[in-house]
Amino acid sequence: MSKLVCRRHAVAAAAALMIAIPAPSLAQAQDESSQLLEEFIHYTIIAKPDLAEAYAQRLLESATSDAQLAEILSENRGLKARFEEAIDKAQHVPDLEAIAGELQRRVTQGELSLARDPQRIEDAINMLVGTQRMRMHGRRQLDASGEYAVPRLLRVITEGKDERLRTEAGNVLKSIGRQAVTPLCVALPHLDDRNQRFVCDLLGAVQLPQAKPYLLELAENDQAAAATRAAAQRAFRNVGGVRTNLSGLYTDLGRQYFNEAESLISFPFEPANNVWSYDGLHGLEPTSLPTEIFFEVMVMRVTSKALSIDATNHRALSLFVAANLRRENELPQGAGDPIYGENQYSPAFYATVFGTSVCLDVLSMGIDDLDTSLVRDAIAALAQTTGGANLFSARGGRQPLLEALRYPDRRVQYEAALTLGHAMPSQRFAGDGRIVPLLASAVRTGDESFAVVIADNGENRRQSASRLEDLGFTIVVAGDSFNRVRAEVGAAVGVDLVLVQIGNAEETIEIVSQVHGFPRTAATPLMVVTAAIDMPQLKHALRDDIRVKIARSRINEDEFAEAVDEVMLRAAGGRMTEAEAQGYAIDAIMTLRDIAISGTTAYAIGDAETSLTQALAARTGNLRLRVADILALIDSRTAQQTLFDAALAASGNERIDLLEIVANSVKRFGDRSDQRHIDALLDLIRSTGGDTAEAASLVAGALNLPTSTAIELIP
Repeated sequence: MSKLVCRRHAVAAAAALMIAIPAPSLAQAQDESSQLLEEFIHYTIIAKPDLAEAYAQRLLESATSDAQLAEILSENRGLKARFEEAIDKAQHVPDLEAIAGELQRRVTQGELSLARDPQRIEDAINMLVGTQRMRMHGRRQLDASGEYAVPRLLRVITEGKDERLRTEAGNVLKSIGRQAVTPLCVALPHLDDRNQRFVCDLLGAVQLPQAKPYLLELAENDQAAAATRAAAQRAFRNVGGVRTNLSGLYTDLGRQYFNEAESLISFPFEPANNVWSYDGLHGLEPTSLPTEIFFEVMVMRVTSKALSIDATNHRALSLFVAANLRRENELPQGAGDPIYGENQYSPAFYATVFGTSVCLDVLSMGIDDLDTSLVRDAIAALAQTTGGANLFSARGGRQPLLEALRYPDRRVQYEAALTLGHAMPSQRFAGDGRIVPLLASAVRTGDESFAVVIADNGENRRQSASRLEDLGFTIVVAGDSFNRVRAEVGAAVGVDLVLVQIGNAEETIEIVSQVHGFPRTAATPLMVVTAAIDMPQLKHALRDDIRVKIARSRINEDEFAEAVDEVMLRAAGGRMTEAEAQGYAIDAIMTLRDIAISGTTAYAIGDAETSLTQALAARTGNLRLRVADILALIDSRTAQQTLFDAALAASGNERIDLLEIVANSVKRFGDRSDQRHIDALLDLIRSTGGDTAEAASLVAGALNLPTSTAIELIP
């Protein structure tokens, strides 16, 4: 019997078995869910994926809640261990991977729901003064509740009359540790002296440095009692406090949030996290917001505090502006920001109102973090405020706008070149030789997308390259390792996507590191195509890298295209569209024309010649005529002869327009034509009439042909 027939029999048997199970009563629901879970675990471990999938599906479709699933496992540690073993095995089986992932997600969500249930937290706190077993159980539950238990534990400390319970609550807060620090710091200024000292001692015992600015602020508060200030100073030293610049400490904390230090977020892998505030009536209050913008909101909060202390703190101001721009970029579609969502001014407003120096700092941050969206936002703001007088006003001697010319994203390079080109500096500067070629490249390249393929055998290279070509990519190079294609990548116009398909997880991780360690591809979206067995290891190793998308090797064409679009959208704002490319080309042509006419010594319009002659052959319509206009402003034999050849080869109105442009070139720079051009021009005049002959006559007149040549045209 074939494997396919066996599979069908197995699925049918499982389905029949489940149909035979009568619908459970409410009293039986928990037992049935437990039994279904046992069956899923059993058949997964003994490698019967068909039956395991069927039982898992029945379990997911049942009325069992996430919390009930979690409770089943929490009551049986042996079952919990076997469930984790089954999930681990299922992750390596393509037919079970998705359904096992959903089952694990629901169990995890159920565990969180149980841990954060207010009544369970209240019950656990009451256990702290019970028997030894009750105390242990209560502490374990509160540890699992994490920061969600902090408001109630703090209320026990500040309002409770039971000293024993107060002490136990303090011990639990120490045990919760990292997740308790930020809520306690937020509450600290609002407590009375006695409770401030208690919380200072707690923070000093936990010894985490994010408490430093809050403790120093209390230590320097003249309105606080001497004993309280001493407790705050003592705790400040315990958490590593040395410097006493309060605004600077809040700014340092803001930078840590901007760097997304994992120690500062309670639930990095959950969809939402809490920002804490203190209300005089209700005490500590959490505001849930999308995890994607948690760090940015916290940067804005602590840098606002830093600026309220020292309005001249330039570093805090730059961090605030950068975080605000990033917050707008990271906010998921359809989600809201309950903290800054109703702000009167847009992030772009703050990026421009504080001047170019702040915005150049923001650009530096974006470049350092390879945050393409932030880099583009900063350049967009600079384009509105930068001119020749303030072009290079960054602090510390760094010139991020020049660095952006080499940033590994073509949009960024074009936008930086346009900004520098529009600024029209009066004198030369380091890197000025890249501006005109980049602008000309924007005219020539269009919406073409470039990809690199790295695969460990010829068949995979051919298949991946073919798939990408079907999606409109031009393959720059394909090879079996990054080291073998490095030279071609370095010489390419640009690389918009790298695809890696290597049959070994460790080698794949190394290649990803090499690609993103190479300057030309440091920010380039990267798609890893791999077998299902390597996906867990690769997902774990690359989980924090938004530039990487991991896809199974057996996905169909639609899924492949969707994966490409996803990683390019996430890492680079999506593929360059035809409309975008056309916009860049038009802006670049206008800028090149301004450069040519201005006579600036900072830029050499002749550097655009090669790309523009290629663009003249590739472009059509009005854009082609605009390219020709720029070539007519270049003092070059090649430029004029290219225009002449294009005009003679054209027809209709385009020929007339191009002939007039040739005449402009001749009038400006003199005759650079060959005899073949003159002969063809005279033949054109003889064989045509009307507007075409009139346009040709303009060229002939500009060439100042010998009288004997022109007199032949008299009838």
